[in-house]
Amino acid sequence: MGARPHVLFLVHRIPYPPDKGDKIRSFNELLALNEVADVTVACFVDDPADEAHVPTLAKMCKELIVVPLRKGGAKVRSLLALLGKGSLSLAYYRSPTMRRRLAGLGPFDAVLAFSSTMGPYADLFCGTRVVLDLCDLDSEKWAQYADRASFPMSWIYGSESRRLRAYEVEAARRSEAATLVSAAEGDTLRQRCPDANVCVVPNGVDLGYFDPEAVQARGDGRTLVFCGAMDYHSNVDAVQYFHDEIFPLVRQEVPDAKLRIVGSNPAPAVQRMADSPGVEVTGRVPDVRPEICGAAVSVAPMRLGRGVPNKVLEALALTLPVVATPNAADGLDLGAFEGADIAEQAPAFAEAVVRRLRAAQAGEDRFPQHRRVLQERYSWSHHMEKLLRLVLAS
Repeated sequence: MGARPHVLFLVHRIPYPPDKGDKIRSFNELLALNEVADVTVACFVDDPADEAHVPTLAKMCKELIVVPLRKGGAKVRSLLALLGKGSLSLAYYRSPTMRRRLAGLGPFDAVLAFSSTMGPYADLFCGTRVVLDLCDLDSEKWAQYADRASFPMSWIYGSESRRLRAYEVEAARRSEAATLVSAAEGDTLRQRCPDANVCVVPNGVDLGYFDPEAVQARGDGRTLVFCGAMDYHSNVDAVQYFHDEIFPLVRQEVPDAKLRIVGSNPAPAVQRMADSPGVEVTGRVPDVRPEICGAAVSVAPMRLGRGVPNKVLEALALTLPVVATPNAADGLDLGAFEGADIAEQAPAFAEAVVRRLRAAQAGEDRFPQHRRVLQERYSWSHHMEKLLRLVLAS
């Protein structure tokens, strides 16, 4: 048997613990790589609390390089980039320390760069096969932010969208393959860069971990749950939309309805929602599964971003009904799930939520058939096989 290939995995945020969207994906990519290769991981740590997890991560790879990312300095770099022509996102993650730690490493059989912000570090390994997992087109996210913001932020967001879009196209062209979470994002990149090898590798869900039989909590017929990192702009916008425009309509029909907003680092705007009747903001929780299983309906009123939100997959795996906007369902065939509804405008979204709440109160609050669909279409093992073929050219 020949030697295992050696892969460099570049990640913009430590991929352990898998407790938020990007870290869930990068963690599963690391697990898949470990099955077939020796892996050197190079990542940033942007949350001091995550430094405690470095020893655990070190046991999961052949070699580990961890570089602290100080947000103050990163923001200064972004501000300076704004005065020039570079991308603010790329400047945020520009680190002489990371470049110095990577210098002299290798040789590697392949490099997997997670997110556009790690692409410049992959460029250090000329002649090595590089796969760039963009996950989402962040340039599209910034364009959406620009559409909803007022000046001067609309100008800043729009400028970043254009700058990052140019980099995404060039990086995709240089890579052996560029991967994205959803088909819509893949189509967009192919239109922008027809000569790139663009592939779709969706998110999955760990059905063993998100198993309702392993959780004691059960729904009460009146609680709605929204889960996510609550300092992430798209999540803040989503829950603000739900709180301001949808939840009052729900409470008109179901006066005792409750909304639990679950997730780390709630922004000030989210914290203020706790003053509203029926709303609770939990902050970080040790285990999100009881929070989901303790609800009657999971809501995903996303207006920004596209892809396959883990919050939707996890709720489906725990057999909850889900009401989502088209943006939240972009990378999913929600029509295959009996307990899922798609609605965009506030009245229609509220109507769907009320219908699901009343069904839950009548005992129709769980959909075990969701798990069969997820096993067939959204298992991490299935999606990671495709990524491994791209990385190892097998």
